[in-house]
Amino acid sequence: MKMEISINEIAKILQDYDPEVGIADQEKALVSNVVLVDDGIKNLNPDLLYICDSRQFREIIKTAGAGNFLICRSQQDPLIGCDKEKLNRIFLKIPVACEVVYEKIRAAFLNKRILTRKKNELMAAHLSCRGLQHIIDVAYEVLGNPMFVSDLGYNILAFNKNADVGDPSWPTASREAELEAYERIKKLNDCGVFKRLYESLEPCIENFDYSPTRWMANKIVIKEKNIGHIAVVELHKPFVDMDLVLLQFLCEIVASELQKETISSGHFNNDFEHFLIDVLDQKITKPETIHKQGQKLKLNQQKYLLLATISFGKNAQNGMSLSYLKGIVKRLLRTEKIILYQNKITVFLASDKKAELSEIVKPRFRDFLETNEMNVGISQHFDDLTQLSKYYLQSVKAVELGITLTPKEKIFYYQNYAIYHLLETAGTLSNLKDFCNPVLMELLAYDKQYKTDYYHNLLIYLNNDGNVTKSAEYFQIHRNSMKYRIKKIEEILSISLSDMETKFSLVLSDKIISFLAEQNVSAN
Repeated sequence: MKMEISINEIAKILQDYDPEVGIADQEKALVSNVVLVDDGIKNLNPDLLYICDSRQFREIIKTAGAGNFLICRSQQDPLIGCDKEKLNRIFLKIPVACEVVYEKIRAAFLNKRILTRKKNELMAAHLSCRGLQHIIDVAYEVLGNPMFVSDLGYNILAFNKNADVGDPSWPTASREAELEAYERIKKLNDCGVFKRLYESLEPCIENFDYSPTRWMANKIVIKEKNIGHIAVVELHKPFVDMDLVLLQFLCEIVASELQKETISSGHFNNDFEHFLIDVLDQKITKPETIHKQGQKLKLNQQKYLLLATISFGKNAQNGMSLSYLKGIVKRLLRTEKIILYQNKITVFLASDKKAELSEIVKPRFRDFLETNEMNVGISQHFDDLTQLSKYYLQSVKAVELGITLTPKEKIFYYQNYAIYHLLETAGTLSNLKDFCNPVLMELLAYDKQYKTDYYHNLLIYLNNDGNVTKSAEYFQIHRNSMKYRIKKIEEILSISLSDMETKFSLVLSDKIISFLAEQNVSAN
């Protein structure tokens, strides 16, 4: 197969000489070799590029037909354009010797031949049908440096096992400790490595403070979606421009290979993930279809179900692969029933005992949330798969309300925030202050006037379900002193705190006041 370079490609190589390009015949604008003109030429070969100076060119065009020319301007020649019909030409406005240009173009043709040969070797490895590992082993020989292939979950799909790299980022045959691996990858993520990699249209070259070598990486794309990357370490030889081109080509080959293989990647959803996402997206709505699919996936074999949804703080994700975080959570909770949905991680949990579900937040998982600015919302228990969407929204709402009302917590159970969800919903229809018992405002006014703290005493008493002993212990006072305070509050407000409806009204009013106060803080 004939190897060709376009006139425009050659012009880019000669940018230092301010090339002026003119294309008269686009079909003949590809050349397969270069000729340095020393004598007059009568018959032009349209496959060749003729290099000459301005004087030689003026003589040649008197008799020559169609052809491709590169005209070098000498110091003595005037700056003239070349617009002869039927001639494709590059005119170098900055003076330069023809011999210098000739050597540059010859080197370009040589590099093109080497690049083509190397691409052919990579393509042959792919067409051999010997798998991803074989392609990466051949690529090691072609690029001259070792590499690995990673999916979005930072799972290593293939690497050069015979390479002795000695770099902290290089994969090994032994499995790295889960949280140690996470900290290493988080460090890379925090400095923007993965963000640059997956947003760039070209390979990235990085130099890390903990690594003695540079790395070159490029993303792997399937159907316009990032599914992983290839990283090459600068171990045996320095990176050159050709390596960047070869790495991009290799990523295309690997993308093609991965579509033939079954790989463990967060990009490819399993049957459970497809089912749950389709239900949440309301693509599956018929109860009989949901139950049938649930039985097939063995989702309704246990009595109690719940959903836990993990969301991220402003600095938690910062470009970190959700697929990788999903893998960490999956292993910490020891479950395969986990999805990525709406930039959150949602876990499906089931048990025949409620107590077992309440113990899902194991110490290691809690520590992981606290260390990495993550929060989890946990829905109420349910037993009907047709209600998945409802309980998913509960888990999401638990996080939203929990972050606002109790920001120091990391784990939010919807049942603890259901009343605030009710208030939020009612607040869209009416002014919540209208539902408050006015006696609370009277007590606040009394405290302000007489410099007392009866409002606080009342709240502690109500929070302890009217238990005088527990309330007294909270304030570290005698039980009789607490009884006196409660009696005084009843006298001030002309109410009876033994009345259940009154106590409920006061508790609800306090929750409304707290909810509105937190809303105002969030708004400001």
